[in-house]
Amino acid sequence: MLQRLIHSARVNVFESARFYYWLLIVLTSYFLLNRFLQKLSFVYLDNRWIELKVGEGILFGFAYVIILISAWFLRKNIPSFVFWCWGGLVLIFLINEFQFAYGGPDYSLMESLTKSQGYYTAKFTMPILFWGIWSVLKKANHYGFVFVTQLKRFLTINAILIIAGAVFGVSLFESYPLSGRWGYSGFLWHLSFHNLAYGVFLLYFLEQKKKPWVYIALFGLVLLLIGQKAGLLYFLLIFTLGVVTNRYLQGGIIAIFSVFVCSAQFWLPYIVSLSPFWENVYNKHGVWGSLLSLRNENIENIWGIISPQLSVFDVMFGGAIRFPMCVEMMTFDILIYFGVLGLFLFVLLIFKIVPHLKWSIPILVACFGGGIYEAPLGMLLFFLTLALVKRDKHSYSP
Repeated sequence: MLQRLIHSARVNVFESARFYYWLLIVLTSYFLLNRFLQKLSFVYLDNRWIELKVGEGILFGFAYVIILISAWFLRKNIPSFVFWCWGGLVLIFLINEFQFAYGGPDYSLMESLTKSQGYYTAKFTMPILFWGIWSVLKKANHYGFVFVTQLKRFLTINAILIIAGAVFGVSLFESYPLSGRWGYSGFLWHLSFHNLAYGVFLLYFLEQKKKPWVYIALFGLVLLLIGQKAGLLYFLLIFTLGVVTNRYLQGGIIAIFSVFVCSAQFWLPYIVSLSPFWENVYNKHGVWGSLLSLRNENIENIWGIISPQLSVFDVMFGGAIRFPMCVEMMTFDILIYFGVLGLFLFVLLIFKIVPHLKWSIPILVACFGGGIYEAPLGMLLFFLTLALVKRDKHSYSP
């Protein structure tokens, strides 16, 4: 009897692409609805309904438990580098956690798991293990395509709302409602998920033999209307690496962009004068503070904290700074949380699962603007799409 139950659970849950499809549907639906309700209440009721975020954490925690059990059952099929990268990051977290608990009288495991380092590590490592599982499940391509198609429909409707918001100035559709900062995100209200979702889909459309140019144009326009520098960077990199095929022309575009950024002190004052919000940021924080959205100051502040007692251990394993203190630039955040060893493990993972340079764009954007690792759903979407591209590049066009 017990053996039959275990077998049924393995077949219908832990080794089932259909089950994971429905799990993704539930996670995505709650995430999108939760963020929209928070946005709605913030704009009209001056209350973000933060309580809804608790349910989001519980759902993703439940999903992580399911993924861990699946990884155990599928351990012989999942590539070993997935376990090395995932396990190495988790081990580094545990080492730092024990060290912090031993030296900190106010340490709280519950606080770590819900607000601090445990929470960050969970949302950063869960998608890694998910990729390993999804990449070996039977019928994963079929259910992956169905999920991508359904999400594409939502993002298309949302893209229309973004355009309507930009044309008519609808506060509810703003990326930063009631802040005075320009940009529109429709129903979406997660600063990292906005540009990542449209950027990943744009990359996926460009991967198809028969390219859906209407969707490519629509999603490309959205990246410009979101009003985020990360969206502009996505657009530029996708155009340069995904549309332009001549290497000399690609190099020329990158060189021109580099010169453009380096000469920002000459042209930025004229650009920011068009926006009271950015003019205020520029006057207070200067050129680089405006371009990097104060991330340069985050680096300076964190370095000022850790530099006096920085040790070889901190360099190799991180842990000197704990979440939520962060830079919001992937390379720096991995270094301060997991050290050089953790950064090496993550780079190894990316080299293994990214099929070619074009698909490294979400990682490149995250190195300058955070993003991909700040929303577990965004990282799940990126890794799922990578698995689709790797297993069957041209079998389906969503």
